[in-house]
Amino acid sequence: MDFSTMILTMYVAVEDDPANDERVIGIAAEQALLAGQLGFNPWFTEHHFRGPWHSNPIQFASYVAPQIPADRHLGFGVLSLPYYHPVRLVESMNLLDQLTKGRTLYGLGSGFPGIEPAGMGLEADYHKSGRAAEDTLDIMRKLWDFRTGDPEYRFETPTQKGSLVRRVTPAPYRKHHPTVIRTASRDVSVVKAAQMGLPAFLGTFSAESSLRDQLRSYRATLAAANHSRETVEECLRWCTVDWLAVVVADTDEEAQARARVAKAEHLAMRNAYMDRYGPIIGPVVERKPGKAASAAYAAGGDMRELIAGNPDTVAAKVRELADLGVNHLLVRFLGEWPGETRSVSENSMRLFAREVMPRFRDIPALRDPHGIDLEAAE
Repeated sequence: MDFSTMILTMYVAVEDDPANDERVIGIAAEQALLAGQLGFNPWFTEHHFRGPWHSNPIQFASYVAPQIPADRHLGFGVLSLPYYHPVRLVESMNLLDQLTKGRTLYGLGSGFPGIEPAGMGLEADYHKSGRAAEDTLDIMRKLWDFRTGDPEYRFETPTQKGSLVRRVTPAPYRKHHPTVIRTASRDVSVVKAAQMGLPAFLGTFSAESSLRDQLRSYRATLAAANHSRETVEECLRWCTVDWLAVVVADTDEEAQARARVAKAEHLAMRNAYMDRYGPIIGPVVERKPGKAASAAYAAGGDMRELIAGNPDTVAAKVRELADLGVNHLLVRFLGEWPGETRSVSENSMRLFAREVMPRFRDIPALRDPHGIDLEAAE
């Protein structure tokens, strides 16, 4: 099983003091380097006007890449497609893929609403509908396919346009595009990802179906899609389950107590930002009839499935995923590195790496979509 962890320092932007930027960037780099040393793949997210480095995660990752072990991957969860010119994004993704010898994992999505779309020149409706991201991804796929000598390719969206007569350079490291992981909270998106031969984020807390049902649908579609063996194995390896709130301590009671403190600090930072700049909706929120998604996000709905416990307790949860054939777990450890609860996150990361990860080191990766009977595993 591959283990990744998210590097997050985005809500300190409420301080809005340029003198604080250097400190936060340094802390984020420290967290990413420690993650790599402990055996995690560091992952980065993209946000604008929220934190001093999240606005350019590809450049930040290129700084981290040569300082971590060569067998680690760098992940992005997610790059906000509508905020880029498609050619520039393909160029940037391909170059980092070359420099890391193919060890980049690109989660792609729409990005957050709130003040970001307006700041990046997007109409709110175009962004909110998802069309902005879909338009950009469609163009990017054509750019990866385009070869010098092909007929001129022209494209235009409400925000970008271009005309190509030569291929985009550099090419990706191995195949015709880097490893792309598709967001897939809706059932139709799960099927589409498998049909396209792309790994997907599965089991997110806002998903229409359970993780088991998503795995069943994804693997059945993948098996029927007639992809190459290499594509199938890559899809199964990098389909990603995302744990949003994890705390590990020596005892269950200690972990739960630390989790309460860390969650409180995170929500205080988040709500201070929202009080100043307006509501935002997270990528995964608790959705209940009559309750606005932004209100659920402000209340911490994305962290309702908290996993807090000693290494045995947490390992038992990981074992449930391993038994379903999940090969990749993205863990977000509660605790604010630039704040008062850094120790909660750092200690969790170290304990997870020392006591949990080794138990899953020798489990063979699932390579066959039919390799696990999900009905029997219930």
